[in-house]
Amino acid sequence: MKLLIIGPFPKPINGCSLANEILLKQLNLKNEISIKTINTSSKNISSENVGNFSFSKVFSFLKVYKELSTISKSDVVYTTPGQTFFGIVKYMPFYVYCLLKNRPYIIHVHGNHLGNEYKSLKGLKKRFFSYYIKKAAAGIVLSDSLRTNFEGLLPAKKVFKAENFAQDDLVQEKYNAKPKDKLRLLYLSNLMEEKGIIDFLDCLILLKNEGVPFEADIAGKIEDESEVIINDKFKELQGFIKYHGVVSGQPKIDLLQKSNVFVLPTYYRMEGQPISLIEAMATGNIIVTTKFSGIPDIVSTENGFFVPQKSPECIYSTLLQINENLEQCVDQYSNINREYVQSYFTESQFAEKVFKVIKHI
Repeated sequence: MKLLIIGPFPKPINGCSLANEILLKQLNLKNEISIKTINTSSKNISSENVGNFSFSKVFSFLKVYKELSTISKSDVVYTTPGQTFFGIVKYMPFYVYCLLKNRPYIIHVHGNHLGNEYKSLKGLKKRFFSYYIKKAAAGIVLSDSLRTNFEGLLPAKKVFKAENFAQDDLVQEKYNAKPKDKLRLLYLSNLMEEKGIIDFLDCLILLKNEGVPFEADIAGKIEDESEVIINDKFKELQGFIKYHGVVSGQPKIDLLQKSNVFVLPTYYRMEGQPISLIEAMATGNIIVTTKFSGIPDIVSTENGFFVPQKSPECIYSTLLQINENLEQCVDQYSNINREYVQSYFTESQFAEKVFKVIKHI
């Protein structure tokens, strides 16, 4: 079977580009499939202009269309487009070519915004948007609650589920006992306001002012719109936090291993099922996150704590609660979270679920 994967690959690293990289790696281990790729990666990280038209985006994307002919040499085309109108428009030339050459294509949605975008559109934009999604041979979502993204676009029998994963080097990492001396906090995601980074930093300021002992590591790319306010809060927390920039490989493993609480208070409108949460559970961290989008499909109170959106005070009170019972909390959640990920969220399990859809098509 000849498969073509069209979507972003690292760099930059985000949930979708990492998922495509891991899918390619795992499927390359199978003898019955050969794979080509078209990399649609964009360097732009901003919550404010996601889905907005810009000429710079158009010009940066045009170069990928020269690879359209690769579609005619493929049996199945697997795509991971954006979830906005312009996210789908950018992939329309690929879908048009697939239809002209009678090649089935799959749309894998790495988030929870496609359905909301469809409902918000009107007139020609709605028809354009829906036409090419409805022509897909299959849709894939990250969890059951996210199936609604394809409502009115694909029949239920054409929508499949493939949960995200933790990378093998995290799942297979030898067990290291989590520290119990004090709160060792980790934020590992893009530093976007909607991902909750400012709420987290405000919570840390409260901890600092109350004299609660903690250390916090923060890693990820800072979005342009929030850079000034984030850097101001970094200065206020000097000596209590360390910012590592974008991390991968062993430096990322080290951060996940040395922490005992992972905090991601996200309300990002594109959010689906953050890989970073699964990575944090794989390394035995207590989870503190929001009951948002597809997160409750993979995280429960057995794995940690839920906090409301946009509430530094609630994050603060939750961390105080953990701090007061730190040893007990580490013992309660650490092994459970490791075993949970090993059972359900490995690279091979993710790739096998996607491969089953590809074979079905």
